[in-house]
Amino acid sequence: MKHHWMKMTNRTGNDKIKRRAMLAPYIMRAPGSAVLCIAMLLLGGCAGQIDRHGHMFTDVDLQQIQPGMSQDQVRLALGTPDTRGTLDGDVFYYISSTRKTLPMGRPKVIDRKIVAVYFDKQQTVKTVGHFGLKDGQIINIISGETPTYGKELTALEQLIGNIANRRSILQQ
Repeated sequence: MKHHWMKMTNRTGNDKIKRRAMLAPYIMRAPGSAVLCIAMLLLGGCAGQIDRHGHMFTDVDLQQIQPGMSQDQVRLALGTPDTRGTLDGDVFYYISSTRKTLPMGRPKVIDRKIVAVYFDKQQTVKTVGHFGLKDGQIINIISGETPTYGKELTALEQLIGNIANRRSILQQ
């Protein structure tokens, strides 16, 4: 059984032209839709990737930390600290960082939260500090070399010096 849309009563040239004219809008949309889908897929890859590292705090977690709590109680509420400080008493640091990486780009830190829990001499919470990306300081590392003081030797002087050092060690 043929469908009614497939039925052609007269196979003259005029009927074929009319049929193509009826299908033309659908055929013309198909290439445009394909191009649009491909463009969306390609641009979707340019959105970047968001990475979260460290502790993920909630306001409820942070509100639990009150002055007078012990270090064990803080560990139960927030978990093991990322790092500890020992200057001026103990400090627990909980660090959370969010980075965005664009394709073909370097990761960029877009958010950072640091919670510092300060303890007194009795190992109980004294205060809680909250720091963000705006509180940080950017440190530029100029070179990976530590300057040394003294005489700079040429390669030949170093070679002769090494040979002399070996002779003195062998003679002892």
